[in-house]
Amino acid sequence: MLHKKSSNNLMAKALATSVMAAALVIPVATENVQAAPVTKTTYKDVPKSHWAFESIKQVAEKGLVTGYEDGTYKPSAQVTRAEFATFLSRVFDGKDRTTAKFTDVGSSHWAIDAIQEGLAVGFVQESDFTNNKFEPNKPMTRGEMSRWLSNALAHANPEYGKAIEEMANSSLTLIPIPEFYKGGVNKKDLPYIGVALATGLLSGYEDFSFKPNGNTTRAEVATILIRFMDTMKKAPSDFTGLKELLEVANTGTNILTITNFKARTGGYKEVLGKPHTYLNKTGVATIEHAIFVDTTSSKPKGIFKDMFFNEKGENKILLNKGIYAIYYEYTFKPSRDVSVQSVSNGSDMHFASNLLVDKSKIALFNLSSPTGTSKNEFMKGQTYRYWAYNKTGGQPGRDFGSRTDDGSMFYYEVPK
Repeated sequence: MLHKKSSNNLMAKALATSVMAAALVIPVATENVQAAPVTKTTYKDVPKSHWAFESIKQVAEKGLVTGYEDGTYKPSAQVTRAEFATFLSRVFDGKDRTTAKFTDVGSSHWAIDAIQEGLAVGFVQESDFTNNKFEPNKPMTRGEMSRWLSNALAHANPEYGKAIEEMANSSLTLIPIPEFYKGGVNKKDLPYIGVALATGLLSGYEDFSFKPNGNTTRAEVATILIRFMDTMKKAPSDFTGLKELLEVANTGTNILTITNFKARTGGYKEVLGKPHTYLNKTGVATIEHAIFVDTTSSKPKGIFKDMFFNEKGENKILLNKGIYAIYYEYTFKPSRDVSVQSVSNGSDMHFASNLLVDKSKIALFNLSSPTGTSKNEFMKGQTYRYWAYNKTGGQPGRDFGSRTDDGSMFYYEVPK
């Protein structure tokens, strides 16, 4: 059934072990008892065959991790807020402190110094907690971890802070995780999740879900830490995926980042949300997003590829032919009962398409879409928001464009 507007329902599947994000590690037994420092860099419960062996060894060598007295690392144990604050504070190892006002973290708490440094650096923010409680023993969620890591990056490089702000303040922001449309994610966390995904600090699961309310193990956090320290050395502009997310947040499209097209007159930003009346009198449409996936080679590229493109399905015919796939989000108000096929017949190709997004992607990401092309699923008097796709060649000299009823236009060309 065609969905009106974008819905927010939650769907999540389990995932096997995956290399997720980048963080740090230190063992803690209880709120007031920290595991005794162990200088070992290898542990009896982390054999060389363990997927995180090298990362765990590296963070141990850097002094970011302590093992337990019994020679274990406990790689499958969940990471708590107090532990993660300690991990990140060890990365910065600064002298600035901000007095903590949390009622459940007293001056004698083993992690108080790390928490106070976190407040000074900014990866811990009192506004993120309720009732003045830090809940130090609470396992970190992936959403929280994204927020802490992103704020820590912003401390190291203010450009990350600007990126977070741009995505937070834009109605065009689109984060390629199923939870974006399905729900199950705090909207305030979306910019931070975007930074974490685009920089590779955290990644999704096999079903592409992010699981923002899920927890992170000590093995995963070791890998996260290594990545984090590497990311701190780079600027936001070093990450193509982050550039895509920012272009979308600012203009509704990622065309300039992921393709070789250049804007010649106006751009998608000039036409977003503006009405375009179809010449075949089927109704009025607007473009809300124009998301590009680079399908010019044998493998799809771009941060949105997993959200829209199925290289194992019918989409594979686009690959390696010098073609870009364009995924349009439309708003459409029909003037009569009409099908997708009828709308596209005789209409501007960029304001209407009878090519529907792959059904598996519609299901996974809860994308609003018609179920087919020939049935009248657009009813007169209703307003619909849905995704469809189109394509364009990327050869030198190739161009395309269109305009809205008020004369606003976009026009792009590949330089010769």
